[in-house]
Amino acid sequence: MPRKSQFKASGKNDVWFAVFFIAAITIVSLLAQARDIHAPGRPEPVPASQIKE
Repeated sequence: MPRKSQFKASGKNDVWFAVFFIAAITIVSLLAQARDIHAPGRPEPVPASQIKE
């Protein structure tokens, strides 16, 4: 006697969920990379001998 499953739609949206998840990770990584491209570099440390003068 076959039992009716409570989760009739489990599996129909798995592909879309995977595509959305991969796209979200890709977009976040691209945004993080784009933010670092235009950021100015950190200044180098200045020797103490130059500060005293």
